[in-house]
Formats: sequence, C-alpha cells, structure tokens
Amino acid sequence: MTILITGGTGFIGAEIVRMLVAQGRDDVVVAHRSGNFTRIADIVDQVQTVQADLGDDDAIAQLVADTAPTQIYHFGATLTGPGEDDPQGLLRSNVSGVITLFEAARQADTEQIIFASSIGTYGRDLEKGVPVDDMSLQRPNSIYGVTKVFAENLGAWYREKYGLDFRGLRYPSIVGPGVTTKSLAQYTSWMIEAAGKGEAFSVWTGPETVIPILYYKDAAKAAIDLAAAPLDDIKTMNYLVDGARPTPNAGEIADAVKARVPGAEITFDIDPAAALSLARNLTIDDAVARTEWGWEPAFGLDAMIDDFLTEVSG
Repeated sequence: MTILITGGTGFIGAEIVRMLVAQGRDDVVVAHRSGNFTRIADIVDQVQTVQADLGDDDAIAQLVADTAPTQIYHFGATLTGPGEDDPQGLLRSNVSGVITLFEAARQADTEQIIFASSIGTYGRDLEKGVPVDDMSLQRPNSIYGVTKVFAENLGAWYREKYGLDFRGLRYPSIVGPGVTTKSLAQYTSWMIEAAGKGEAFSVWTGPETVIPILYYKDAAKAAIDLAAAPLDDIKTMNYLVDGARPTPNAGEIADAVKARVPGAEITFDIDPAAALSLARNLTIDDAVARTEWGWEPAFGLDAMIDDFLTEVSG
C-alpha cells in the first residue's frame, strides 16, 4: 500500500505527511514541485520524495503509474494570487492536472482520493450575515474557485461512474506560520506571527471583520479524519470544515494575541479596497461534517494562538 500526497511540502500537505509518519506509516510518497523541504526537513528521510509539476500532464500520469497509490491526498494546486496573475497556468495545474490525476488513479486502481477544496467555491449572491453551508449555491468569483468547483464535480462523477472513493474538504482561511504569499485573509496568520517575532503588524481591514479560520494542524487532522471515516457515512462527499466557534473577528484575534504577548503592536490601517472585499463577514456552518463523520477541531482560538506562538518561538 502506498499513500501519495501531492503538495506534500506545502502548508497543509506537509502537516498531513508529519501526521502519517507519526502514525508509523513508512509508505508515504511526497510529490512536490519546489524542492523546498523546510516543512518536513526533520522527517524527509522517512518518506519518498518525487518532483512533479501538476501542470505537466505526462509527469502526473507517470507519477501515479509509478507509485500505484492505494490512497491519494490531492493537496497540490496553484493558489488564488498566482492564479489571477497567470490564469492559463492555473487551469493547467488545477483542471488539466486534476483530470490527468483522477484518470491515472482510476487506471492504477487507487481506492481513495482526499481532495483539498475551498470556500472559494462560494462567492456571488451570498447574503451578508447568513452562514454558508454545504448546500449553499456555489458561484465563485475567482478562477481558483471555478477550478475547485470543477474538481469537486469531477470527483463526484468518478465516484458514481467507477466507484472511486472521492471525498473533499472545503477549507476556510488557514492559519499557521511561515506563509509568504499575501491574500486578503492572511492578516489572521501574520498578526500572530509578527507578535511572536517581536514585530509590529498593521491589519488592512477593520477590527469587526469576520472570516472563517482553521488552524493548519486542524486542517491536516480533518483530512486524515475524513479519510478514515467509514464509507457508508460519507453521504455529502464535499464538506465544509470550520475551526474556532464562534468565529472571532479581527479585533478579537488581535486582543487574544496581545493578552499572550505583552506589548504586541497590532494596529488597524484600513485599506478601503480590502475592507470592501471582506465586508461580507462570512461565516460557515459545518454541521454536516460534524454529523456524518464526527468532525471536531482540536484548536479553539486560544489554543491555536498558544500553539502558533510556540511554533514561531521554537
């Protein structure tokens, strides 16, 4: 049995690798594009690593054929920022690459695919103050979101047509250390990281702004929990997962950080364009995941900040 993890050196993928190795798995194959093993440096000798670009269909087909994985965690993708700058490149990796991966998995008799989707699959026509749930209409307003909707539906088709056990997670904004790519929601991580490093940070939206967040260790835990759930329990197939409840606003996160880091300099210097984009104060309802396969995050707001600060100081 082999477990293949695409994006296995990335933010969530690397944490999945770490959790699987901690379980004693010695059959983990880490597919990566960058060659940067920083997030798994201390365990890289316990896994097999293979360099492959999701935008290269031949390389992806060969990767799956060579590894013949029983299980795939598909966590590699081109993200929103780079995707908006290069939409054709994003389509190659997030659409053509997904088509190739799923078909290669079918031919290799792969039993299960766990897919990293996103709340970016929602966007237009959302009513402010009304939580998004798994049945909410998906009308993304980014090319990234469009590709995630496509992959969710392609996976569902492979499940119905070929019996491939496809399961997806619609992640909210992921909080954790070491992210360098800016996004509208990235202030949730950077204000904590800056405080832990003794640096000042200016938040670009108002303190009342609310966006759903999930700690990166919980994001990995959700993938492993979902993979382990009995097949008969998986009715909805693509699931929203949420973290701290109630969802804290930006000011509450800042206050919680300041309570732990005396003298932390976190200010709010509102960028009107960013604040306008974030003004929906989106929240999500992940009751289906909690009901069908027992999803429960391990980190609330306080525990998340405590662990984050430990990671930064370590």
